[in-house]
Amino acid sequence: MSSSSSSASNPADPATKPTEHNQVVADPLAHFKAIPWCAALLSDPAILEIGVPDRRPLPNGDSSLVRKTMNSPTTARASVTFYRLVKSMKPRSSSSSIPSFGGTGEVSPAGGSAPSDSNKSSRSSKGGDKEKKQKNALSASEALLSGGGKENGENQRNPFVLFNALVDLGEDCQSFPGIMHGGMHGLLMDEVMGTAANAQAANGAYTVRFTTHYHRAIRLPQILLIRGRVVRKEGRKIYVRGTLEDKNGNIMAEGDGVWLAIERRSGQSKL
Repeated sequence: MSSSSSSASNPADPATKPTEHNQVVADPLAHFKAIPWCAALLSDPAILEIGVPDRRPLPNGDSSLVRKTMNSPTTARASVTFYRLVKSMKPRSSSSSIPSFGGTGEVSPAGGSAPSDSNKSSRSSKGGDKEKKQKNALSASEALLSGGGKENGENQRNPFVLFNALVDLGEDCQSFPGIMHGGMHGLLMDEVMGTAANAQAANGAYTVRFTTHYHRAIRLPQILLIRGRVVRKEGRKIYVRGTLEDKNGNIMAEGDGVWLAIERRSGQSKL
């Protein structure tokens, strides 16, 4: 373990020796901490744990897409993960227990959603800037942060935490020149959302439905923030939401899906 320079309320830095993670960048945590907006996210005192994903190949080839194909200087050269608790938030709409996605809503630079003029009025208010700074550590997606609580099957001993990953993506993830391939959106969110689902199932869970909602083209190379969170559980069904966000909190894409808890132990893919 490396020594931590963070406050006592922050988790200790994880070990980042290349022999322990096999990522392209020798010290992924230091890599992201050298970037101001990433460092601000990683210094959030509400974070429960920071991790450096293991990219070492497995003998049986499990997760080789992420551990091998997506582990190169021109694909995903560095990644760290972190998670934090989220207080249950009731959706604004009374017609649904979990809100639907906002589609083409404008997004403020600080990460505030604006499907209407409400965000513009917030920006013009005196307390707007302060409120945005407080929300920076969380997502602008109401769908992601809503849900949870007893009525949605949340067990307070195993809460619906917000999983996050920072990933430094290169040009070989593109389709059109300089634009990320559409299939990458689902891959990235599925990995993080799957990790959130696995945390709610003793033996992990597998995807049975996944939908991607595209909002903006993603230009490469670029660092993306990927988020995932369980919002509801019904028996073995685990409902998960996710987002792809840029450095300004703009939501580039959203995902929603259903995972099914499995009754036997199996390999679990984690971003």
